[in-house]
Amino acid sequence: MQFLINGLQISNLQKARDGVVTVDIIANHLTEDQEGETVLKEAFTPEEVQNFLGVGVIDFWHESDNPALTKADQNAAIIGKPIAFRWEKDLPIVTAELTENHPRVKEMLPHLQARQPVYAASLAGSKMVLETKDAEGGRHRIIPKIKWNKLAIAPSPMVINRAPGMNVRLLQKAKDIMCEFDDMNTFMRNSNHVIAQEEVLMKALTAPSSAADLYTNPGGVTVKQDIEKTPVNLTLSDQDGMDLIDTIIGIKDKRIPLKKAEYINHFKQQKKEDFGHKSYGLIDKYFKSKKGAK
Repeated sequence: MQFLINGLQISNLQKARDGVVTVDIIANHLTEDQEGETVLKEAFTPEEVQNFLGVGVIDFWHESDNPALTKADQNAAIIGKPIAFRWEKDLPIVTAELTENHPRVKEMLPHLQARQPVYAASLAGSKMVLETKDAEGGRHRIIPKIKWNKLAIAPSPMVINRAPGMNVRLLQKAKDIMCEFDDMNTFMRNSNHVIAQEEVLMKALTAPSSAADLYTNPGGVTVKQDIEKTPVNLTLSDQDGMDLIDTIIGIKDKRIPLKKAEYINHFKQQKKEDFGHKSYGLIDKYFKSKKGAK
């Protein structure tokens, strides 16, 4: 689930589940591997990705299909399940949930928590290999199509398609919200706002999931349940409702200012200061949400 809030991509909104370790894995670097083969981006078709997310598994060191092992040992090599796929900087990224109590995962966890770049991953399944020539007559083997059913995590030196850096990255459970920025400048411009709105965002995430969970209030426009305190009723009378419609039209016609002090003063002059205070938060929130959605 993803939202766009004030121009920022807010993702990973669901709370982390107990019993799993969530990681991001670079599935392949789309470069020539040590066997002289290159997986093409076109191999990751939407259909193949959906098939992998539906029936694929995460295993350790390709041991789940090692014919020298017993079926029990092969089954024990499965350490998790893919849950999402995306492209990031033109690389295929798999988000996976690993079984926290699995012996292999327990062995990996200290390295992941320390952000040590000691693990990488490789694809498993079947593939179509074609041989091509470049402009200078050099031969290359490319993989335009795959049948993808596994992604194997292993120590980096043992992976045939690898690159320096974090190929398997732990997603910390401590944060229920992850904000993704295109670059550091974007982060610097927006970090203060995100931190300031953290409490509001967290309340939104833990809000009731259905209308049945909300309080009802005859004559009221909406009723909000405050998480830490008693319920807070936000109500508008029939006259307030009419005034609110006139206010929206007035703002559109630029007869009513949007700056808070000027907005409140406008209604104070009309002897409707209480309505001004009551409605400003709603009006301000509406226009900010529209601005953020552009």
